[in-house]
Amino acid sequence: MDQRRTPVLDAIEQFRHNDQYSFALPGHRLGLGIDDRTASVLSRGAFEADVIFAKSAVSEAEELLADAVGAHHAVFTTCGSSISIHTAMLTVTGPGRKVLVDRNVHKSVVASLILAGAEPVWLRPRWDAENQIAHPATASDVAAALKREPDVSAVLMITPTEYGTGADVRGIARACHKHGVPLLVDEAWGAHFPFHDDLPTAAIQAGADIVVQSLHKADGGLCQASVILMCGDLVNPVDLRLRLDLITTTSPSALLYGSIDGFRRRMVAEGRQLLDDALRRTNHLRARLGKLSPLSVMDESIIGHDAVAEWDPMKLSVDVSGLGLTGYQVMDWMSERRRLSLQLGDSRRVICSLTYSDSEVAMERLATAFEDLVAEPPAPDRPAPAVPPLDELDLDQAMNPRDAYFAETEQVADPAGRISAEMISPYPPGVPAILPGERFNDAVVKYLRAGRAAGMVIPDASDPELASFRVVRNGCH
Repeated sequence: MDQRRTPVLDAIEQFRHNDQYSFALPGHRLGLGIDDRTASVLSRGAFEADVIFAKSAVSEAEELLADAVGAHHAVFTTCGSSISIHTAMLTVTGPGRKVLVDRNVHKSVVASLILAGAEPVWLRPRWDAENQIAHPATASDVAAALKREPDVSAVLMITPTEYGTGADVRGIARACHKHGVPLLVDEAWGAHFPFHDDLPTAAIQAGADIVVQSLHKADGGLCQASVILMCGDLVNPVDLRLRLDLITTTSPSALLYGSIDGFRRRMVAEGRQLLDDALRRTNHLRARLGKLSPLSVMDESIIGHDAVAEWDPMKLSVDVSGLGLTGYQVMDWMSERRRLSLQLGDSRRVICSLTYSDSEVAMERLATAFEDLVAEPPAPDRPAPAVPPLDELDLDQAMNPRDAYFAETEQVADPAGRISAEMISPYPPGVPAILPGERFNDAVVKYLRAGRAAGMVIPDASDPELASFRVVRNGCH
């Protein structure tokens, strides 16, 4: 296919220049109805590109993306990868059916289980006690789980994690296909993986049946731009589009479609060089920070550690605990003192998401900020929350998530022993610490309350102060 084409961008451009006036939506009339204050912040150009255009332009753009990355089908979505995950899950599972799910998943997967009424079989991640982070489960873990649960309808994995550690997608896909079940991969951070050999293996090229990617996380898409990629014959693409039609908007954004279209064209044309340059800058930064002795910077040596199969070098993971600081405090210091926003902070490290858009100037600014932090660290202003061993957070799934979510509930101050009716997800990364249907224990309650006191952001708790928790009213102790 002619990868120089940009059918969505062409359709937007043609609509803007053919002197056509619309008495249909959108009501702002290509920005004519926008006041100067709005235009000064959002730009009139954004409104001029917010058009309704022929579906054929999107269909052709989807075919071009599928061709570029080696997929059989591509489906653009404009409500973020949460909608893409919901669509994928509703396609492969349903009420009462079992699905093997990586417990390290994003909260959108749990929402999908509630929507589908599916029964999760949790696949526990590998716990790295040295670094106190979870890594993806292995192919043998998946194979063993499928042997124990032969009636599983699908498998869902997340890779790479927010920390950049990745799963053996090829091995996991083989295990799934041996049992005749599709593999879904949440590859939110990896839309650029197909375009460079020194990045983790693109899941769609490693045997995954459905792959969900966020184009805004590390690439050139606008926020909420997402794509679903499909391969193989275990999932019907017509079924997937019907599920998407059930839950998505009927007024999709041309701006989001256009940003996906433009990203694909640029990656095919110059992605290799863009990513070459980005990796060079990233490697230089990692080497520079590695000379700062109080800091510990994750590098390729993590591969093989606790069964880590791959590693994303564009994730800069810096352990700051040697300074006596938490990642939460360092994130605040970077924002307040250096005007730098980082991706993630936890009890001992910060994560910076690096992309091909980060210039030499930006990388120098980040490196200098870390050097200044080491030279004059702030005094610790909060206790570091103790992260309990993973087995203490391995909670009992006492009810189906959908049943617990819609049950009669009450708020209690001491939920230990009670069945949760809510999802509580420290964010980022948005991985739930407890799910609807899981039984609270003392360890998870203490961890969440200590984390909040240390600066953990918890946006979805029924009580933002965590003084009380929502539980199933008749859930026994």
